[in-house]
Amino acid sequence: MIRTQVIVHPYDMAQSDWVRCILPCTQFMGPNDFQVVPSITQIVCANKDALKQTRAVILQKPTAPGRAQLALFYAKLKKECGFKLVTDLDDLQWDLSPVIASYAKQIPNHDQMMLTSLKQVLPLFDVVVCSTRYLASRIKSDLGVNAVVMPNGISKSLFGMSQRTSAFTGKPKVMYAGSLGHFTAEIPGDLEGAWIPWIRKHIEDGSIDFQIFGEPDFLKDLDGKFTKIPFTSFLPFAQTVASHKPDFFLAPLAANNFNRAKSDLKLKEAAALGAVFIGSDFASSPYSYIPKEQLVGSSATVDDLDAIFRNLCEPEKFMQALSWQYQAMEEKHWAHEDPEFQKKYVATYFG
Repeated sequence: MIRTQVIVHPYDMAQSDWVRCILPCTQFMGPNDFQVVPSITQIVCANKDALKQTRAVILQKPTAPGRAQLALFYAKLKKECGFKLVTDLDDLQWDLSPVIASYAKQIPNHDQMMLTSLKQVLPLFDVVVCSTRYLASRIKSDLGVNAVVMPNGISKSLFGMSQRTSAFTGKPKVMYAGSLGHFTAEIPGDLEGAWIPWIRKHIEDGSIDFQIFGEPDFLKDLDGKFTKIPFTSFLPFAQTVASHKPDFFLAPLAANNFNRAKSDLKLKEAAALGAVFIGSDFASSPYSYIPKEQLVGSSATVDDLDAIFRNLCEPEKFMQALSWQYQAMEEKHWAHEDPEFQKKYVATYFG
């Protein structure tokens, strides 16, 4: 029997849903002879004849409200109907960082509750897929469940990208495209250390054109002196970022286990944009393989960050960094442009 469809239940159509499920499934379906049936509701496919035509049912965020019931429904039918039941995890949902944990402070014993829930729901699936080796190791050690790794990838064409051939001229455009939800007034989170003072200094002296998504509290008094970009979902995100043509792409991460489980997606976005990546340097960081000239240590001062930035502003160093980024992605994967990435993706989720 030729199975002609894949059912995808993304949770909220946010970035991980797009990057890991919606875009790859829709872009890979033509060459692989299937159709994608996305559903962002809790409505299940109860038609057994349709399920017998289904290669896989993919369910993200299996512990979110209503998701365990969805998983249980499909688990009862998968043997009879012959489809593969897959779940996908992109974050460490326990052992949270102080900032992320602030979201869960209303939930007593959040970490233990999450661990218990995951231990109950993950065995329902044929395959548990995650984005990084670190996350897979934590799923195994903390939950006793095996997980396979499917790295996050991007399509360079989604960003309208062609390889950059010259350094920037004039005032450098510096973009921060991280989450403003990952810090509070009391805890700077991913922007801890020298990052906020450094950003403020260069906005105040007018030496950079700073670009950021959202309304940052830490820049309220400098309103009008930098570029605010409205939040957007992932599909227009790529086009929106590309339209601002950043020269530098900042991706600081605080040194905690939540961030050790994250992927190197922001480096891939920087490479696709033709922007020089600057990130954080700490043990087991997702960016630990990047040249040290582009990384900022957790104890770095504003002067240290200045020195790194000045060095990368030199035309030769700027182009050298871009060349390394582009080549690194050519060797790893551009996702949708890489036949090997597509082959692995299809085998992991649908095979």
